[in-house]
Amino acid sequence: MTAIHETAYPRIRSNLSDQELEALYTPTAEDLAFIHRVTQSPVAAFGGVILLKTFQRLGYFPHFDSLPPRLIQHLATVLGVLLPHEALRHYEQRRLREWHIPQIRTHCGITAFSDGGRRVLVAALLEAAHSKDIIADILNVGLEALVKARYELPAFSTLRRAAQKARAQVNHRYYHQVFTALDETQRFAVTRLLSRDDHDVTSQWQQLKREPKQPTLKHLREHLVHVRWLQSLNTARQALQGIPETKLQRFADEARTMDASRMKATHQLKQLTLAVP
Repeated sequence: MTAIHETAYPRIRSNLSDQELEALYTPTAEDLAFIHRVTQSPVAAFGGVILLKTFQRLGYFPHFDSLPPRLIQHLATVLGVLLPHEALRHYEQRRLREWHIPQIRTHCGITAFSDGGRRVLVAALLEAAHSKDIIADILNVGLEALVKARYELPAFSTLRRAAQKARAQVNHRYYHQVFTALDETQRFAVTRLLSRDDHDVTSQWQQLKREPKQPTLKHLREHLVHVRWLQSLNTARQALQGIPETKLQRFADEARTMDASRMKATHQLKQLTLAVP
């Protein structure tokens, strides 16, 4: 499963330096003027500043307990808050977060994800999935589209599920393309690769994936025979027309990891696509 650190999803490092705290998380005069307009107490101002500065950096609103203690303490020092954790507990109890979030979005010129963001995300993910197959790569395209359209970022799990769904949807279209492009004879020939007669040591599928041996004269002759056999199977490549090379490479990589029994257990449309020589 794709991990958050494998993507461009923004996070706050746990070991922030003094320079980073000063440059990235110290509220400006404009920040403070905004906070004082929308708050009426030191507790509200403290929580509001934390939400504002982290949202400016991340594009989403994190939970306070997920933030580095040094960041909390830095902003407490800036605002003169003596008991920061106690102040944040009161902030949450008074449900001030719900009051501040829409105002911070408006101040920053960002639209809530629930207000059209999913449509932007899905369109970007489907477009990316036509040529990309790694979930992190597809997800990053969706991230970029949301940032460009100035939408708040959803939870990472939401992005990951959307990217997985987009890839599955696009890949299924490619599987269906291959299936419909093959005639019955070609489908049978591909499926036959996965079968093993009683007198055969291995299936033709295992032979198909066989790597060349050391380049001795005997092995070269064997390899030439193997290549000619592969060429005789290569009668269905037209079914792959229009599928990007990056996708074909990923399909080939997946096929190499699967033995005949796993291939047999795979849905027929995908099975045929992976098995087309």
